[in-house]
Amino acid sequence: MNRIRELRKTQKLSQQDLATKIGVDRSTIAKWETGINNPRTNKLRQLADILSCPLEALLPESKTKHI
Repeated sequence: MNRIRELRKTQKLSQQDLATKIGVDRSTIAKWETGINNPRTNKLRQLADILSCPLEALLPESKTKHI
């Protein structure tokens, strides 16, 4: 979820700023950014709103190849 980090920095938000806006701990944001954990659906919607991006931009890319 490096995309969260990129978008957060574009918005000039620290991990703590984003965590406060969403209502989670700063460590939760760090875990999302490193891929240790993934945000739940309701948090993804909040992230998309705060980071001014479409929800799809926060979803992990598919690892399967289409033939």
